Formats: sequence, C-alpha cells, structure tokens
Amino acid sequence: MLSTNVSSTAKLPSNNTELAIEQRGRIVARYSVPTTVPAISTVLNSFQGKNVFAMEEGPMSGWLYRNLNEKVDKFTVSEPRRNRLITCEGDKDDKIDSGKLTSLPRGNFLKAVHHTSDSNRAPLKHWINHDRVRDAVR
Repeated sequence: MLSTNVSSTAKLPSNNTELAIEQRGRIVARYSVPTTVPAISTVLNSFQGKNVFAMEEGPMSGWLYRNLNEKVDKFTVSEPRRNRLITCEGDKDDKIDSGKLTSLPRGNFLKAVHHTSDSNRAPLKHWINHDRVRDAVR
C-alpha cells in the first residue's frame, strides 16, 4: 500500500497553506494553495493509497481538522513546541516546516493535540486554552 504523508503549515490565519507531499521517504510534490477546504481537498484527492495528514496546532487547526478529517486515513494536529526537528533545526518558514513535518508521522514522532469533530466543542477548547495561557503568564 502506498502511503502519502501530507503536511500543512498555516500557523497564523493565512490566505495560503503550504503542503508537502511525501511518498516512500521523499518529498514528491509541494503545493501552495488557498486556505480553503475545497483547495486542500483537491490536493488530498489527487493521491491514492493511505493518506496521512499532519499539521501543527494553530488558530485554524480545529477548523481544518473538522473539515478534512474524514478525507484522510489519519489526521494529526501536533504540538509545535514538541517538534524539535522543526523548532530547533535551521531556518523556519512555512515551506521548510511543511517539508520537515512530512517525515515525522513515519516514526510516530508527533505529539498529538486532541481535536474533536464536534464543532460545538470548539469554543470550549478555545476558552480553556486562553485561560491556560493567561494563568501561565500570571
């Protein structure tokens, strides 16, 4: 079975999302697409076999998870501060980070952040995260 690792980076609310596609340990394609569900779905649908999607936690990760989770075999939203390969190794930008992120699911090196498909729970998660940050700063 062919496994395709797709990684996405769009850390801030962004007009574009960088996608890197890895097959058999090599990046075979890169896309810069509008940050819309149809645009990202088009890229995901163009690959056959098992699709694994990984992205870093950010403001749009819950929305993307709820809308793209059913389109892939495995969807992981990862904790960006726990990805040492990305946070501590060399230059950083969305294109570079998406390429590095493609290799991490293969070795199960991603620290997953829980997301739910239930859109009613999204405000609760946002509220809890906001309070956690405020308490840490205090």
